[in-house]
Amino acid sequence: MHPKAVLFLAGAALVSAQCTIPETPPSDTISAPFRLQVQNASRPEVHDKYMNLFLAGGGDRHLFIGPVGDPTFDLTLVDGVINWGPAGVRAVIGGEFSEVDHTTKMFMTGRGDPRAIFEPTYACNPDDPTETQVELRFVTWQNQPAGGWICVRHAFDGSHEFRYYPPGNELIDVNRECIKVTLVVRPSGSGPFTSTVIPSSTPPASTSLSSISTTSTTAPTATSTNPPGLFADMTSSGFRFIGCAPEERRVVPPDFPGRTLPSVVWGDDAMTNAKCMAFCSNAGYTYAGTEWSRECWCANSYAATRQPATTVASLANCNFRCSGATGEFCGGDAWLSLYEKCPVGGPCENNVFS
Repeated sequence: MHPKAVLFLAGAALVSAQCTIPETPPSDTISAPFRLQVQNASRPEVHDKYMNLFLAGGGDRHLFIGPVGDPTFDLTLVDGVINWGPAGVRAVIGGEFSEVDHTTKMFMTGRGDPRAIFEPTYACNPDDPTETQVELRFVTWQNQPAGGWICVRHAFDGSHEFRYYPPGNELIDVNRECIKVTLVVRPSGSGPFTSTVIPSSTPPASTSLSSISTTSTTAPTATSTNPPGLFADMTSSGFRFIGCAPEERRVVPPDFPGRTLPSVVWGDDAMTNAKCMAFCSNAGYTYAGTEWSRECWCANSYAATRQPATTVASLANCNFRCSGATGEFCGGDAWLSLYEKCPVGGPCENNVFS
């Protein structure tokens, strides 16, 4: 075959492999919970990373990619404005203007700061050109000229913070370049965490909190040797307490391996350890853990680096009271109250802490 014909056929195959862009553009309101992924294929240090929220003073949330902040699964878009969880908390621009590169911080707040406005647009995924994705194209922020883009700039602990780069600006901070990124809507549960999020206040209808298996009838013998109040004893529900496990959330990539129990997360403002054990058990998982007072995480395994210590002092980081039971602890800030399902008919004994 003539070389030009080969090139023509290769080009035709490439064109045919492109995604299909719907004729009707997406709505500027997306009510289904999603995560935000950033893309810049030429910059592997930020490409395909996800937006995290980090609690700041006054209830504000800073926006990061990297090990800083918590993975955020329940973002929505309302009239082009990114919203999070509680009503009125939205993405704004207007903090920490930099004289060096003329960028301005983007963060989440319930105050009246100028809102960042985006336009959802269909595009082809640069990693898989056959996949159609929804991108949030930056339009403007209130009372400012249209144009510019969102960028991410190195902050600390291997993280990058979200900022706004104005139109016509040519300034660059040679020490901390703000890297232009595309924001991509990913339905909750997709991406490298492969997590299924249930953002509602109650488990799905198929989950019965009373149907957790209690076939492990052997009474725990180790729990009596622990001082009372260190952790919630779930042995009567078929789960033994392992300890207070570190999330290692602030480990610098590429060593950061993600969540300790990454398979499923459920948030509930009435969370208890019993609810979490029932939820994970009915979902078919071996390990369950509570964190940040209201979060329940599940998986069938965890990294060896997350194995909790067995000293009383090691439990100090799991000091957040459960949002649904103030008499017990549900993890802490980047620390997980970790439980394991006991074998059927086998012993069900908590670890001993001394």
